[in-house]
Amino acid sequence: MRCTCVKSKGGNRICPRNSLIAAYTLVALFLGLLYCGGGSAPEGTAQKAFELRMSGKADDAKTLLENAISENPQDAAAHYELSRTLLHMGLGKGREIFNYIEQAKNSIDKAVESDPENVIYRFFACRMGFMQAYMSLQGDEAAAREKVSELNDLCESVLELSPGYHEARLFLVEINGALPGNLGADSSKAEMHAKQLEAADPVLGAKARAILLPEETDLVEYWQKIVDGNPGNSDALDELGRTCLRSGKTEDGIKYLEDVFSADPAKNIVLLDIARYHIMRGMRDAEMRDKLAPLVEEALNRYLATGPVQPLKAYATGLKSRIKYETNEEEADRLSEEAVTLDPYYSRAFGVPTLDLFVPVGEESHNHRYLFQPY
Repeated sequence: MRCTCVKSKGGNRICPRNSLIAAYTLVALFLGLLYCGGGSAPEGTAQKAFELRMSGKADDAKTLLENAISENPQDAAAHYELSRTLLHMGLGKGREIFNYIEQAKNSIDKAVESDPENVIYRFFACRMGFMQAYMSLQGDEAAAREKVSELNDLCESVLELSPGYHEARLFLVEINGALPGNLGADSSKAEMHAKQLEAADPVLGAKARAILLPEETDLVEYWQKIVDGNPGNSDALDELGRTCLRSGKTEDGIKYLEDVFSADPAKNIVLLDIARYHIMRGMRDAEMRDKLAPLVEEALNRYLATGPVQPLKAYATGLKSRIKYETNEEEADRLSEEAVTLDPYYSRAFGVPTLDLFVPVGEESHNHRYLFQPY
């Protein structure tokens, strides 16, 4: 087809056909921004909801996201952030958490369905799949086996998109190496993934291998060798410290975790784990509680001094209120009220909330904590 060009007032030649093509291109790009991957133009609503949740306004975040989804049911980012918001809220609702987990899993499934190539959504789906599988372990064996199988599939789907997503591979090692065969665990699969991690990174490989070692293995000695072979690696030192705590070597464990925090202040979660470790010691030995309470409070105060995000600040404040009830009920009530003011849905669970909840929208989570370990 012949194109007839005309001159503009400025003397430039304009081709109507090219102008139409340019116009169509702009429209296509605009629509692509709106609908590509179930898009959210681009993640603006999810980002605003995340900021609301981080400021202690999870209810407002939930409402914002639900309204966005009602207008665009294919908004993958909104479904993802709604899933995180629901889990966040559930952790603050005690026994109601089971219903929240179910809703959160449904939401992340919709995010994956709308944007199947997004590895961020896939990985959070693994998190929710694990929580469902973990709950199912207390019930019917057939149902538990089905949930474990689904969790395996979710983790493998992450690796299909991103073979270097080592946290998902570590989950596969732990699921298949720690659970029994009657629940669908496959020890050969655990071994295969462990070898791949060993080839990729010495410390990640050591984490994987530690899961598969015989029960009689001295894991403190094992991790000491890993630390010696990887000087300056704070992740290896972190594992040595936690292994010492799990082995009852309190002084060594706390020293190593303190060294981790000194070397990398971003790893302030070790202070929460030191506090929780002392709380657990007090739960096992009532006579030690009065001696341990100041150690708990010191660790929590140091953690709070690092300026954590508001939901975790509320969580740490809530832990402080628990230990204060033994000695100062008035102060305990004040701290409890402060925690609720910071975040009405702060986690009432003893375990530290998964850090996946606090990763900014659009960023991959590369936090790893063992699924079946208390700290």
